[in-house]
Amino acid sequence: MTEIQPIKTNKRAIIAIHGWTGNVNSLKSLSKQWRFAETTWIFIEGPYSVKPKGFSWFKINDENMWEYEESFDILNHTIQSLIEDGYQHKHIYMLGFSQGACLAMEFMIRQKFSIGGVIPISGFIKNKSYFKESKNILSKGTQILLLHGQKDNIINAKESTIAFKLFVDLGFKTDIHIFKGGHKIPLKAKKLIQEKIFTDICI
Repeated sequence: MTEIQPIKTNKRAIIAIHGWTGNVNSLKSLSKQWRFAETTWIFIEGPYSVKPKGFSWFKINDENMWEYEESFDILNHTIQSLIEDGYQHKHIYMLGFSQGACLAMEFMIRQKFSIGGVIPISGFIKNKSYFKESKNILSKGTQILLLHGQKDNIINAKESTIAFKLFVDLGFKTDIHIFKGGHKIPLKAKKLIQEKIFTDICI
């Protein structure tokens, strides 16, 4: 499921990727709270259902490996639809929280194109060595802004520190900010995104 809050005059788009057991509605409040100018928000939903409710971007196969092909298909379709609607790659961004952050990083590293930026919040990279081997140099123009709570008791903040080093070693322009909170999206993220990623956006 995908839901778009479109305005035809908008020049840029944010693809919002929810966390584990989330759904298409999980991150909608961000668009209302942050109110980025000239920005279309696209809310997507994981293809794998989980119990008792909600959705996931990954599922474990019989070999105890992550499967995510359907999730990649959703992202590819969403980006292609935005391109067809007139958005430029450099004005398309992905914002992922928790498992959504994992997906955003795993997806972007493999692409034959770059986008404006990826903002992984409270995420991690599962297989670090395979991540490095999977990189496509054509995705290197994508800016990365890693955000993580120092007191996160779900995913340790050191995971974003590790991700930061991986992205830097692979040649990506990467910033990281560790904040005081826990496993959540901080209010101060808005200002950081404006300063580090959306430098052309005014409130």
